[in-house]
Amino acid sequence: MLCPTIQTERLTIRRYKETDIDMQYEFLQDERLHQYISPPKLSKDEELEVIKKWISEADTSSYERWVIALKDTDEPIGNISVNGIDKKNNYCNVGYVILFDYQRNGYATEALTAVSDYLLQERKCYLVECSCNELNTASSGVMLKAGFTKDGYIKNRRRNRDGSYSGVEYYSKSL
Repeated sequence: MLCPTIQTERLTIRRYKETDIDMQYEFLQDERLHQYISPPKLSKDEELEVIKKWISEADTSSYERWVIALKDTDEPIGNISVNGIDKKNNYCNVGYVILFDYQRNGYATEALTAVSDYLLQERKCYLVECSCNELNTASSGVMLKAGFTKDGYIKNRRRNRDGSYSGVEYYSKSL
């Protein structure tokens, strides 16, 4: 089964539900979360259609997508997903976001650890990779705490909101 529910000490990492639209739309609208990424400019109705598509494809798409929810309340606080797959070399790329008000509590590290372990152990990926803007030291810290190793850096790969360019740091984790 793809996108299984993963339980951690404080989180439930689960499939999307239509009721997750408010969390997902908050991510799209909260400029504080867009310093290093540029999400699509969608209306709430358009984003709901995206979520419905993800729900309908949850058992068939290799691009697994989960909501990160607080275990005690099932309140959605972020998401984590497989964004890219290299079948020939048996590895995948994972991305994640935690809503601003829930950052700096270790939730991203907890979710990334659990999902990367699932991908390595259950899905039998050789390697899981992540990347981030070189200026996003919080995200690079999450990856390191989740057991990833910094593999490299490529300068001037991502355009910042002010028009300047920053490098990208690449991290990976394998068994």
